[in-house]
Amino acid sequence: MNHDVSVNTEESQSPSNDFVWGAAAIGREIGRTPRQAFHLLSKGRIKSARQVGKNYCAHKATLRKEFGAE
Repeated sequence: MNHDVSVNTEESQSPSNDFVWGAAAIGREIGRTPRQAFHLLSKGRIKSARQVGKNYCAHKATLRKEFGAE
Protein backbone atom coordinates (compact mmCIF):
# COMPACT_ATOMS: atom_id res chain seq x y z
CA MET A 1 0.00 0.00 0.00
CA ASN A 2 1.46 3.34 -1.05
CA HIS A 3 0.72 6.45 1.00
CA ASP A 4 1.26 9.85 -0.60
CA VAL A 5 2.15 11.44 2.73
CA SER A 6 5.82 12.34 2.76
CA VAL A 7 8.06 11.68 5.73
CA ASN A 8 9.83 15.00 6.06
CA THR A 9 13.04 14.68 8.07
CA GLU A 10 13.86 18.38 8.20
CA GLU A 11 13.21 20.71 11.08
CA SER A 12 13.52 24.45 10.93
CA GLN A 13 16.85 25.63 12.32
CA SER A 14 15.27 28.68 13.95
CA PRO A 15 15.74 28.57 17.75
CA SER A 16 12.36 30.21 18.27
CA ASN A 17 10.56 27.46 16.35
CA ASP A 18 8.69 25.28 18.82
CA PHE A 19 7.17 23.03 16.16
CA VAL A 20 8.38 19.83 14.54
CA TRP A 21 7.44 18.95 10.99
CA GLY A 22 7.19 15.45 9.52
CA ALA A 23 6.73 11.98 10.92
CA ALA A 24 10.47 11.41 11.39
CA ALA A 25 10.93 14.58 13.48
CA ILE A 26 7.80 13.83 15.51
CA GLY A 27 9.09 10.30 16.07
CA ARG A 28 12.42 11.60 17.36
CA GLU A 29 10.60 13.94 19.73
CA ILE A 30 8.52 11.12 21.26
CA GLY A 31 11.14 8.35 21.11
CA ARG A 32 9.65 6.38 18.22
CA THR A 33 10.93 5.35 14.80
CA PRO A 34 9.68 7.28 11.76
CA ARG A 35 7.57 4.27 10.76
CA GLN A 36 6.00 3.98 14.24
CA ALA A 37 5.33 7.72 14.31
CA PHE A 38 3.72 7.64 10.86
CA HIS A 39 1.47 4.77 11.91
CA LEU A 40 0.38 6.63 15.06
CA LEU A 41 -0.18 9.82 13.06
CA SER A 42 -2.17 8.16 10.29
CA LYS A 43 -4.42 6.44 12.85
CA GLY A 44 -5.01 9.71 14.72
CA ARG A 45 -3.35 8.44 17.90
CA ILE A 46 -1.20 11.55 18.38
CA LYS A 47 -3.86 14.08 19.35
CA SER A 48 -1.51 17.07 19.43
CA ALA A 49 -0.39 16.62 15.79
CA ARG A 50 -2.13 18.09 12.77
CA GLN A 51 -1.80 17.28 9.10
CA VAL A 52 -0.86 20.31 7.02
CA GLY A 53 -0.91 19.45 3.35
CA LYS A 54 1.06 16.22 3.03
CA ASN A 55 3.07 16.70 6.23
CA TYR A 56 2.33 16.42 9.91
CA CYS A 57 3.13 19.16 12.37
CA ALA A 58 3.15 19.23 16.16
CA HIS A 59 4.16 21.59 18.96
CA LYS A 60 7.15 20.16 20.85
CA ALA A 61 5.97 20.92 24.39
CA THR A 62 2.48 19.58 23.71
CA LEU A 63 3.92 16.37 22.26
CA ARG A 64 6.13 15.85 25.29
CA LYS A 65 3.22 16.50 27.62
CA GLU A 66 0.98 14.07 25.71
CA PHE A 67 3.62 11.34 25.90
CA GLY A 68 4.52 11.95 29.53
CA ALA A 69 7.93 13.56 29.10
CA GLU A 70 6.93 16.80 30.87
